[in-house]
Amino acid sequence: MATTLHEFTQVLDPKMFPRVLQIQSGIYCQGKSCVYEMFGRECSLSTGDLLKVIDITITRFTAQTSMTLNLVLYVSGLFKLLADSQPYRSIQEIADSLKISSHRLSQPVFLSGSEIQLAQGVIREGDSFRITTVTHELNGGRVQCELLHREPKFCFSLSFSQQGHFTECQDNQFYTLKEIAEWKISKGRKRTVTEGNKSCKERVGELPSPGPRTSTSYNTTSFQSKKI
Repeated sequence: MATTLHEFTQVLDPKMFPRVLQIQSGIYCQGKSCVYEMFGRECSLSTGDLLKVIDITITRFTAQTSMTLNLVLYVSGLFKLLADSQPYRSIQEIADSLKISSHRLSQPVFLSGSEIQLAQGVIREGDSFRITTVTHELNGGRVQCELLHREPKFCFSLSFSQQGHFTECQDNQFYTLKEIAEWKISKGRKRTVTEGNKSCKERVGELPSPGPRTSTSYNTTSFQSKKI
């Protein structure tokens, strides 16, 4: 079924790379013809060409404040993320929405809104935990977690099927826009940020990400691809 590149990014699962696309009738993005750069030169894509898409990266944000601002990723300054107030209802939803890895910027912290009984112990309502790794298995997968503010150190795992009420904890670290784009954008959710030298009440803007729950994508993305 034919689709636009915009629609493709809305439903794309990055774990499914690489993906092969065929140009059906040229490439168009918000009504404008697109070109691609290969070995330092720009070339047009012709109908029938095949592309192997190996990665997609955010190259620009459109922030919504009292006005609309276009922000390139290399804007100077540091920004603080405000916690997402919309809870996740399962570990599967978290694993599908966030980039989780051993990298220090991709280990999100959540507050459990309900008690969870585990073989290793109990996660009490109001406990916070950090997700450190994710493992995909044939029947789903699991996340490895570390409970915060409890001694001795308590590590545990949760299956993707675990239901609950998981709310993102406030992150008091400061990030560049490039770091936010690479590590902190949740699929289908907007991110609200403030400038590092302003109070949290002074919003810089909301940074939406592509995803099924976002009616309009405000991100400009670039494709890393090979013509085949």
